[in-house]
Amino acid sequence: MLTRRQFLLSIAASSAVAMLGCQPLSSLQRHWFVSACSNNNNEHFVAAFDLDGNIISQIKLPARGHDAIAIPDKPGHALIFARRPGTFILEVDFTRGIISQEITAASNSHFYGHGVISAKHKVLLTSENDFASGEGRIVVRDTKHYQVVDQYHSGGIGPHQLALMPDGDSLVIANGGIQTHPAQPRKKLNIDTMAPNLSYLTISSGEITHSLALDNHQLSIRHLAVSKQGKVIAGLQYQGPKNDLVPLAISHHGESTLQYLSASESIWRRMNQYTASVCVNDQHELVAISCPRADMITYWSLTTGEYLRSEKFADGAGLTNIDAIYASSGKGNFRRSSITDNAQQQALATTAATAATRHFDGLKWDNHLTHINA
Repeated sequence: MLTRRQFLLSIAASSAVAMLGCQPLSSLQRHWFVSACSNNNNEHFVAAFDLDGNIISQIKLPARGHDAIAIPDKPGHALIFARRPGTFILEVDFTRGIISQEITAASNSHFYGHGVISAKHKVLLTSENDFASGEGRIVVRDTKHYQVVDQYHSGGIGPHQLALMPDGDSLVIANGGIQTHPAQPRKKLNIDTMAPNLSYLTISSGEITHSLALDNHQLSIRHLAVSKQGKVIAGLQYQGPKNDLVPLAISHHGESTLQYLSASESIWRRMNQYTASVCVNDQHELVAISCPRADMITYWSLTTGEYLRSEKFADGAGLTNIDAIYASSGKGNFRRSSITDNAQQQALATTAATAATRHFDGLKWDNHLTHINA
């Protein structure tokens, strides 16, 4: 017979296993996490690491990176995008620790740090700035040699993150609305007249089918994620006065207008006018939005858009979802989120997450985190 202590320990252990989600550990270990990073000498890299916190390989970059995406049918490979207004995208083979291909922006263009691969259309789509005209562009390249095959207007200015919709035939684009130019790399040139919007584009034709704007034109739409049902969640960055109280997240699922997520004034204030990554967990109908300037990750109901709770995570920004939501920080930390759909398991979940936190000495993870097949 089990003692009471053994019984309680067995419950805790089984609950912790449940918190690891439906995927077996062997399945999780076939994934690597990928993120841009910097070291204490301000040198820039992209690195892949496993669930146990082992660095698979670390490749030096010519400048600071931003987002990374997996490449379908190429295990161990990812594309890493230069931070705005960078001009490089690199295909990295982490199994060999090499850069296998390089993409350079056109002479009148720079990248915004994001892109997606459409396996259906066999193209890479990137958000870019045609700084000669000031227009946002979605540039289409083949996935074999990354040659430009077409380019479309993004539906606005300053397209940042873009995502495939579930139909595989369209994109949603976060047009940040901010005019920039490489001659003044990080300066925002049109704060008084900026005009962000959320636009939908048909990949085959380049047609903008819908474009929706917010009532506050200084709420820049920057990062987003899409649920399996096609609900778009986007995080905002406010460009107005620092003492203004503003909502910082929106949703859209076929409505005629963009919908603000629901939170108290104190939560919006704590988020400090800035969001970084957005991540959807369809299994638990959850959304995670990181707020590195507030040292926290916020959690929301995917169904209702209501604020649920937050976790303290110093300079936490990168988010990705496999069986659960994982996060990385500018302090070199990586952890599994403790949130669960069963409130009674919160204590166990928090314990499991704390035990799984990894620290990478000398590395500072950048704003985004992804996972690839090993």
